[in-house]
Amino acid sequence: MTKEKEDTLISQKEAAAILGFKTNQQVVKYIKEGILKTYEKQGSKRKWLNLEEVYELPNPLAIPPPDHYFQTLKVNDRWKKKE
Repeated sequence: MTKEKEDTLISQKEAAAILGFKTNQQVVKYIKEGILKTYEKQGSKRKWLNLEEVYELPNPLAIPPPDHYFQTLKVNDRWKKKE
């Protein structure tokens, strides 16, 4: 890997912070699932991530997701009327 590319590599901990995770467990899961690719730096045994690839991940929905993401079912409306 060229020196320029090595400059864009970040640690799993840094990736977790960018993605808004408290720990890097979710980042490790992304690596195992193939969502994120790891890279090597010369002289380092750690797994490194590309900063651009981390930023290209889609933003997760808010928890709970906003109502407009799901269609309301007519069955649910009937239950609400009975209450």
